[in-house]
Amino acid sequence: MRQRGSEAMRFRHAFALRCLIPVFALAASCGAPAAPISLSIMPASDAGLAHIKVSGLSAKELNTLRASPPPADVWLALLSVRVAGTDQVQPAVTGVYMVGAEDVTFTPTFSFDAGRAYDVAFDPSKLPTPRRDAVVRASLALPRVDRVPSVVVNRILPTSEVIPENLLRIYIEFSKPMGRATGLPFVRLLDDRGEAVREPFLPLDVEFWNPDYTRFTVFFDPGRVKRGILPNEQLGRALVIGRRYTIVVDAAWRDAQGTPLKSEYRQQFRVGPADNQPIALKQWRITAPRSGGRDPLIVSFPDPLDHGLLSRSLGVARAGGGVVTGAVRIDPGETRWNFTPDADWTAGGYELVVLGVLEDIAGNQIDKPFEVDMFKRIDTTSKPTERRLKFDVK
Repeated sequence: MRQRGSEAMRFRHAFALRCLIPVFALAASCGAPAAPISLSIMPASDAGLAHIKVSGLSAKELNTLRASPPPADVWLALLSVRVAGTDQVQPAVTGVYMVGAEDVTFTPTFSFDAGRAYDVAFDPSKLPTPRRDAVVRASLALPRVDRVPSVVVNRILPTSEVIPENLLRIYIEFSKPMGRATGLPFVRLLDDRGEAVREPFLPLDVEFWNPDYTRFTVFFDPGRVKRGILPNEQLGRALVIGRRYTIVVDAAWRDAQGTPLKSEYRQQFRVGPADNQPIALKQWRITAPRSGGRDPLIVSFPDPLDHGLLSRSLGVARAGGGVVTGAVRIDPGETRWNFTPDADWTAGGYELVVLGVLEDIAGNQIDKPFEVDMFKRIDTTSKPTERRLKFDVK
């Protein structure tokens, strides 16, 4: 009886094991349940910029995304970021998607604004191996930082009291870096009655900033400047001879930290006759320094030149030799250029090197008057032409 009972027990154990093996095999083939996906916004730190983080993806999902990165449109369908309150018609925030060891991150092209909410959506069905989970949504924001406005407009160029009626561009210089948003909505031109001039500036698809975002370029509409062009015939020139105008920079313009300017800025000028004459190098006056010191080389012009171009279109070289390094200063009024060398001048022949991209404040170039059909983005020529003016240091 004991032997039969023992055999029956072994039979029951064997039967139970045979029944459980398929269950264990099924569990092993399916893997552990997928972790829930979560979305978070990570503030900027020494390790990197502020970004969106997607957690909860499996190692297999991350490896697949890393091995075969999706194209831009698939990334956008998988993970989209939009400013809260805008509908789906509005374009999503642009940026860079990265697949890390434990998560996926999205870093915007331009920094997230502190205190502003962003609607983030992650669609698991768009993964390389789709999940059946619902779209994960979250409204995320960096903490609002109360900052005291500190950035001011240092000046507007040109600084001349009298401006030709066919002025081509102005530069607005700030004390610290500004944000990346377009600046035109914050710049107004008022006439001598305090009324806003209608559509004086040229709207562009790109913004003209210097590399550190402290100088913004505003173009007057060249179609209104050039005679015989339809905008000129319909609206006339934005500037009229003999009248006074004020350029106003609104304090609502925000700096790189998202803080408004410290105060509004205004600069007045009077309008003189149009300048349609090309730059004539023979009218320049070069005042050469003496050898043995670092007195500046001074170059004077009969009319104001474009400050932005003048600062990088002139240089000094030894006659038939190398470049002379030094510091450049442009006097107020933009009619005098000063060059102080890094080392003492030595006696001998020198050359003032003038790049062909140089323009005056009305857009006239060297030996070539301004033409509307030649209006193009500056600094597009990789190897600009140049002229050389000789002078001697004694």
